[in-house]
Amino acid sequence: MAYQLNEKVRDMEPYEPISGTYRIRLDANESFLEVPECIKADMLHRISELHLNRYPDPLAAGVRSGFGKYYGVNPDLVTVGNGSDELLTLLTQTIMMKGEKLVYTSPDFSMYKCYGYLAENECVEFKKNADFTIDVDALANLINSERARMVIFSNPCNPTGVGLPRAEVVRLIESVPDCLVVVDEAYMEFWNQSVLDCVEKYDNLMVLKTCSKSLRMAGIRCGFAVSNRTITNAMRAVKSPYNVNSITQAAAEALFDYPQDLNSATDAVIRSRNELYASVKALADKFPDKLSLLPTAANFVYVKMPSGEAKRVFEAMKADGVIVRSMGDHLRITCGTDYENSEVLRLLEENL
Repeated sequence: MAYQLNEKVRDMEPYEPISGTYRIRLDANESFLEVPECIKADMLHRISELHLNRYPDPLAAGVRSGFGKYYGVNPDLVTVGNGSDELLTLLTQTIMMKGEKLVYTSPDFSMYKCYGYLAENECVEFKKNADFTIDVDALANLINSERARMVIFSNPCNPTGVGLPRAEVVRLIESVPDCLVVVDEAYMEFWNQSVLDCVEKYDNLMVLKTCSKSLRMAGIRCGFAVSNRTITNAMRAVKSPYNVNSITQAAAEALFDYPQDLNSATDAVIRSRNELYASVKALADKFPDKLSLLPTAANFVYVKMPSGEAKRVFEAMKADGVIVRSMGDHLRITCGTDYENSEVLRLLEENL
């Protein structure tokens, strides 16, 4: 009898981002801004001085120091990962035990449930309100009644752009003392409701951060988990010894040495996001039966269209070399340069 895969993975479909070459790509929530050449030169210089025959720093001390200085947190509370995905995998496979309950909100980043499923957590869905907000009391009741050991959500949310205010996040943390609350703040630089400063206050809080959005370095795959000392020590114990390669560490260390540039880049993305939102909102006012959207706290807009229309418009834009993200009856459009935003708006209006 031939070897067969186990039932857990046999029928899984690969996560397949859009591939190919397009003149405008606004589908992956990356920054439209490149890192300046002077900073790239610094990165390359640091990389040129690496001893690549040696393993990287297992604790990424230089990266943690830069992160801590930029975000105002104790670097001893930071775990660096090979992207946030590695950290999510560690959380579901090691901080959680097989069969323990993981609560995820819906809609949200699809990989939370995926990693929980692969780790054989019992995944429990919490559905958001019709306007994509979270009823904190209802979520806390579900967590406590299910005796869940972990809840995870992105804030602001990917894909909706809707954020949960800081006070509500804190209220949730305090309402579920037996559950680890994991707040993925990948897009928080575009808002101002972070709970990063609360990690030492609560023993059931972890905040995730990334280089992939406002920091403009999706290509180096570098993420961060920030929590209290107990959880941080556990994360360092269960991660692989040399999980973040030397080249990524050198690039990230250089990046954090230019805080003013990082702030300016974030401000530029926020301006682009606001302009894109205002323009799409104007289209929604012009075509109220064909388009609607909610305010966004991230670097994208989440546009609702009648059944079938989002897919039709997506294909029309794709045929013109412009890629956004098609998600059922919604289009998720990352903000871009002035030209990229104007092209998206032109194609949207044409197809409406």
